[in-house]
Amino acid sequence: MQPRLISIVLVIMVTAPASGESDAVSETLERMIASYGGAENLQKLDSMVQEWDLLALTRNQQGSDRRSVRLPEQLKVELRYPNKQETRVLNGDSGFAVFDDRPPAAASAMQTGAMRLQLMRLYSPLTLRDKRDALGFSRGDGFVTLTLREHGLQVDYVVSIDTWHIVKVVGELSVDGAAMQFLTEYSDYSMVEGVLVHHRENKYVGRMNTAILRLQRITFDADFDDDEFEPRKNRTDPVIARIKRVTAL
Repeated sequence: MQPRLISIVLVIMVTAPASGESDAVSETLERMIASYGGAENLQKLDSMVQEWDLLALTRNQQGSDRRSVRLPEQLKVELRYPNKQETRVLNGDSGFAVFDDRPPAAASAMQTGAMRLQLMRLYSPLTLRDKRDALGFSRGDGFVTLTLREHGLQVDYVVSIDTWHIVKVVGELSVDGAAMQFLTEYSDYSMVEGVLVHHRENKYVGRMNTAILRLQRITFDADFDDDEFEPRKNRTDPVIARIKRVTAL
């Protein structure tokens, strides 16, 4: 075989699989975007608030989980239980945690990684399309998986080929040198203001089922204060609550 012909064959062998994978990623994303309500509606998720009822199975406690999101880099999670509360804030590369009424503290690398994983779980199909060049692709029995790697983390989005819904998201995080898997299963889908939204989450750490959440309210196109994603004490801090009462009189 002539050298030029050999070179052409090698180029085809190298580029054809990559091109095929890129086409599969693009087709999957477009089907997902259509299934979730279309690109115009999905833009509403760039700034939103989710409010969830939470059952922590490991402690058998009812609580609430409020998530404030402003893509691409900001997340605040407010967890409340009868006897404790915790606020986690991710603002770009900075992470902070507030426990009860203690002053905000810089999050550890593991805590910041966990918050980053949670933010990545909240990426919509439209956000994933913006990151298309960073996505890997694989096929399974009845589903496809989109794999996103960024900030040193990996997240797998498992998508049903029957509905083109994300049915679960798997993230990995290094904990004390060991890889720990965080799995969230999605179910109970319905349309809210033109956007497909799952209303139930089932969470696992490793093989342990840690929590079940049910969506109570979602606010699209949320308008946040300038300091929404800055570290500050919880809003139920006694001093802050007292000031609010005086102001209201």
